[in-house]
Amino acid sequence: MAFLGYGALAALGGALLYANLPTRLTIGAIVPTAAYLSKAKLIPIADEARIDESNLVEASSLFAKGPTMVMAVRRPGCMLCRKEAAELSSLEPNMKAAGINLVAVVHETKGVNEFKPYFKGDVYFDKERHFYGPNQRWIPLWMGFLRVGSYVNIYKAKKAGFTGNTDGEGRLLGGVYLIANNELVYSHLEKEWGDAADIDEVRAAIEKFK
Repeated sequence: MAFLGYGALAALGGALLYANLPTRLTIGAIVPTAAYLSKAKLIPIADEARIDESNLVEASSLFAKGPTMVMAVRRPGCMLCRKEAAELSSLEPNMKAAGINLVAVVHETKGVNEFKPYFKGDVYFDKERHFYGPNQRWIPLWMGFLRVGSYVNIYKAKKAGFTGNTDGEGRLLGGVYLIANNELVYSHLEKEWGDAADIDEVRAAIEKFK
């Protein structure tokens, strides 16, 4: 019996260790190119209940209007994503002054209406999950729940007064991208739940356009 107990503890320890490894080693982390992102077919979302899938907008047309900051949202109903959306939106005046457009893409529409108050930009439905590739990073639920960083991020979000729900698909990690002149100027690939882009790094990227 003691042997089984030690075995269970060893297995748990191994799972904890593996779950907390850098996710670039476990699920990958390939940064997309601007050319790849430009091919995404997006659907503007005015209301999550009324999605017109015939109204497609190619990402390249958004990029053609000028530098574009894109938040690829992991899950609209998540308090962690709402916190990051609010933080990015706090820099919207800086982006506007620098001629940068702020937009978000989602891979599911559920919860978008409740997400919008946190985000000062247009929201698009990326049905083909293009902005989540080219190597989609799906973090298993067990791994997400065993990562120490997940709980640290949840604590910070709750302390800041953010709320959310558990509706929707939360395993597909998102990111933040700044595209300008057909180049990827800045990128952040979400490593775990609530791993938001460093706001100071985003601000520094914006300052380059002033």
